[in-house]
Amino acid sequence: MEKALSWIFISDSGDKRGDVFHHLERSEKLHLAGHSEDWPSAQTLLNKLQPDLALLDLSHGGEGLKWLERWRILFPHTLFFCTAEGAAPELIVQAMRKGACEFLLPKMPGEEIERVVLSAQKRSLERGIHAPARVICCYGVKGGVGATTLATNLSVFAAKGLGKRVLLLDLKMQLGNAALFLDLKPRVSLLELVENLSGLEVSKLHATLARHHSGLTFIAGPDNMEQADNIPPAAVAQIIDLLRPEFDFIFIDCDSYFSEITLRALDEADTILTIAQLDVAAIYNLKRTLALFQRLGYHQEKVAVILNRYPQRMSDDLELIEKSISSPVFIRLPLQENGALIESVNTGEPVIMTKPQNRFSLQVAQLLQLLQGGSAEPATKQSKGGLFKRWARE
Repeated sequence: MEKALSWIFISDSGDKRGDVFHHLERSEKLHLAGHSEDWPSAQTLLNKLQPDLALLDLSHGGEGLKWLERWRILFPHTLFFCTAEGAAPELIVQAMRKGACEFLLPKMPGEEIERVVLSAQKRSLERGIHAPARVICCYGVKGGVGATTLATNLSVFAAKGLGKRVLLLDLKMQLGNAALFLDLKPRVSLLELVENLSGLEVSKLHATLARHHSGLTFIAGPDNMEQADNIPPAAVAQIIDLLRPEFDFIFIDCDSYFSEITLRALDEADTILTIAQLDVAAIYNLKRTLALFQRLGYHQEKVAVILNRYPQRMSDDLELIEKSISSPVFIRLPLQENGALIESVNTGEPVIMTKPQNRFSLQVAQLLQLLQGGSAEPATKQSKGGLFKRWARE
């Protein structure tokens, strides 16, 4: 007899279970491994049991959606299903965008609920993945801080070094350089995808999109700068949603200003790599950017501060910077050799491929490990004062 799939039930509605719960509980192909009546303890349960499936009751709305978004990343081997009494269409759409595999309505017949759950689990195994792509935006707080360099190197390493299915999307709509950094000449741009969105077939899309020899797939912005205005922000979100199931990672190289398209991409992102370097203007912009992210409702786990081009011999102002921006620094990337960087751009070969033992390359690999939930040595915090003391007091 085939082994039953383990599942858990998560709700903040007390002892109330609902029809969907009882239908799944009666299924011989599913085994109820546990349940939790509040969201924080549910994470402990997920850690302990690592179930095949989890059913979330979203009858009380928003808080459960925040946990769902987090858990989809933390527990990629668990499929998340949602239900709610009297679920509004808006709640269903939000749940699917946050990572729900399916939304199970209470009025669905029991055999249909079982079929939907088992079919979703089968599809996930056939694709060899258990979760849609993690979307990571590389956002520079001003131009020239290295966002495109980081986006291209992370993408290449994820594809070639880790064997992941990777999409790099260039959303620098007018002056994007990611294609140049990868020596690619895409036949199809984002504009053409948007113009044909209604009839877009994902199965045929892979054959038309640009492929880098590292294995990553690439989508460029429009060929002509003036065409950028022809791309609606909502269409960008549709493209991302359409392609999430096809990849393990979607990296986005974002513009350094808050256009409607940039804001839509940031909303869609699971993680925002917020990139700055050690000059007063960049740190000032970083502080204002993080304040905006807070006003936009982005939780702290979504935003990762990256200090790029960190001088090896510089006195360590990390603790002072973190206090000034009211946020921890996720990782520091070392100052790159100027010659190696220029050579990388001129040849279209990212540094992580040509110089894998370079300090910058090693830190990029470590950054990706951290993004996947790995561990790394914490940044040293020895505030010695210096460059940022004057600014931090303002």
